[in-house]
Amino acid sequence: MDRYRPRYHFTAPRNWMNDPNGPFQLNGEYHLFYQHNPSKPEWGDIHWGHAVSRDLVNWTHLPYGLAPSHERGEIHCYSGCAVVDGDEVKLFYTSIGEGDRNATTGAEQWMAHSSGRDLRSWHKPDINPVLTLNLHGETYVQDWRDPYVWKETDGWRMILGGIYEGKGVAMIYKSEDLENWSFIGVFHQGEEHIWECPHLFRFEEDKAVLFYSPSGQVRYMTGTINGDKLTDVQMHGTVDFGGMQGYYASTGFVDEAGRRILLGWSPEEARGKDFLVNLDWAGALALPRVVQLKPNGAIAMSPVPEIERLRGSHHMFQQLRVSSTKVDTDLHSTSFECLLEMDRDALGVQAIIVSLFASPCGREHTDVRLDLVSNKVTIDRSSSSLFPDVNKTPVEGNLPQAEGSEPVKLRIFADQSMIEVFVNDETCLTARVYPTLEESNGLALQTSLSEAVISSMQAWEMKAADIREE
Repeated sequence: MDRYRPRYHFTAPRNWMNDPNGPFQLNGEYHLFYQHNPSKPEWGDIHWGHAVSRDLVNWTHLPYGLAPSHERGEIHCYSGCAVVDGDEVKLFYTSIGEGDRNATTGAEQWMAHSSGRDLRSWHKPDINPVLTLNLHGETYVQDWRDPYVWKETDGWRMILGGIYEGKGVAMIYKSEDLENWSFIGVFHQGEEHIWECPHLFRFEEDKAVLFYSPSGQVRYMTGTINGDKLTDVQMHGTVDFGGMQGYYASTGFVDEAGRRILLGWSPEEARGKDFLVNLDWAGALALPRVVQLKPNGAIAMSPVPEIERLRGSHHMFQQLRVSSTKVDTDLHSTSFECLLEMDRDALGVQAIIVSLFASPCGREHTDVRLDLVSNKVTIDRSSSSLFPDVNKTPVEGNLPQAEGSEPVKLRIFADQSMIEVFVNDETCLTARVYPTLEESNGLALQTSLSEAVISSMQAWEMKAADIREE
């Protein structure tokens, strides 16, 4: 068995995958597309992979959804979105070619229609491209990509990422029929060099959360949509502190239950350039997350509850005394969920350290360190692998602001080479690790100074999701 392929996180059957694209739900069925090279486990020849699910956990891979139309000068189908328009679904994506059609100065935005009610085949109409850079007139936009479309009371809107005047930007466009588009202007601009994969979640009273990927940690802004601009920014936060070490290129959709679901790509950047194991796949998706908006403008995120159906054997500890000497639990697994609940006052100045993928000899372990004094949570990968060239830099995030003496909830998902950490459903970190020893499967606890009491700790071994080819 491939020890690094996740068992309950989504992966392509083989070869390369990156950004999630165009997720939607229709008639109870979830659809997921993703950036995919069907021939090699490396970036190139970008298609849209396609999979369907009834529960966001178990997936069936379908034939790819989009392929480059070489006869029309297209060599890549970059990222985009899906729009449910009555009984029809339309895909919007960035079309890239060679020469004048290059990604930096010649990108075009194309669309595809569902060819039947089964949503298994897709047709690119002759009207493509539906948007070109000529729409901007004298406004010069570079690296123009990743359409995201939604419906307003007076028609459709689209935002696209890129670079404008040397800074990352989301530009906004308008259409009445999803085919003829006009340029409105700048929806919002940041300080980063580039914005990729901009997308929105709408809330009540014109509140909106704008997500974007600036070639680093995925960020968000909470504000108000006013006059086709994002204004009155209330909060500017980090979606996931993993960045290219664990979480990038998010996208989202609203399912038929009204839940706002966020998806993100977990890259293999941490493998380094000369990974010593030959694998026929690369890339995974982080667990789908339900996003809610807090009164202070921050977002709350938690994995979709459907993932709990994969919980297997259960380990429970209450009033667990932990000291600076590492204590092994009786859980030995490389695919599990762990939930710790702690009283802030009882922790005091202690940092709690949860060691994952720990070997009995102590040579390999990955430590999740929760430190209330520094207000940080860290995935320490310095001893995560005996491979010499994998990336072992720490992934670190700021803890959410405490509200009184509320308990601390630390939730960890470990899956072969993936680690996702949630603190009070607000701070999220994702990282990739590649242990080498067969016995690197232990779970241990310790503190940084002296004894502390953990109110409760639960751990579940996780069953594999059913991810199969049609």
